[in-house]
Amino acid sequence: VSTQSTGGPLLVTMATFRSAITGNYTDTATVKIPAKTSVLAVSGDWVLRNPKNPYHEGIQLPMGQSHTFSRESEVILFVQIPNKFCYKDTEGHGRMFSGLQNTDAQGRRCLNGLCRNPDGDSRGPYCLVKDEESGNQIKSSCGIPKCIWDVECYADNGVGYRGNANTVSISREESVPCQSWTADKPHVNPFHPTEYNSKMFGIGKHNSCRNPDPKTAAVPWCYTTNFRVRWGPCVTVKQCDATVDYFQRDL
Repeated sequence: VSTQSTGGPLLVTMATFRSAITGNYTDTATVKIPAKTSVLAVSGDWVLRNPKNPYHEGIQLPMGQSHTFSRESEVILFVQIPNKFCYKDTEGHGRMFSGLQNTDAQGRRCLNGLCRNPDGDSRGPYCLVKDEESGNQIKSSCGIPKCIWDVECYADNGVGYRGNANTVSISREESVPCQSWTADKPHVNPFHPTEYNSKMFGIGKHNSCRNPDPKTAAVPWCYTTNFRVRWGPCVTVKQCDATVDYFQRDL
């Protein structure tokens, strides 16, 4: 699925000495940036990562901002798709969606700003539009697609994963359910569902795999319900790659 069909992400590189565009990127890529080159996030939020230490060294590049490289550098241009160009249905049908679309699925201008879903409407992000027949304001779906990335697979280091996988392998032959994030038995759990943990890591009243400790882990994981094994990676959750579409649309 092309993100360009939904007004998707765009990052451009420009030679600073002649202000000429030298590259257009609409997807995550590892590239060599020449010296004296500026990188501009035209659409979407991006992260410029160091390939040698991608999860701990990076430059946040929100939409509209730029960064100039004084010397040649190899970087990972990482685009943030989930909750920007698609919504995670497992997060209250898109409660955390923060994209910039301001029209409904029929192209009508939103009267209340941007497409959002504060009340967890099952149709996903919506906005208020004027009904042509009655003249009243009505809710109308924005037609935002559902994310596949970070729901059916995990991207980056798994911090954004919001899928429902909830088992962990403790040996080659045995898998056990994850311990609930609200519980402290059989293992003491420092990651209870606080407001911060819920927003940043998806911790809640469930036992689904998450990664609230990216300094230690680089994949979704959980505490186990086996008292002999404290925690483990959720190996059933595969990493998102180029073979997986970013999102899907309801037919």
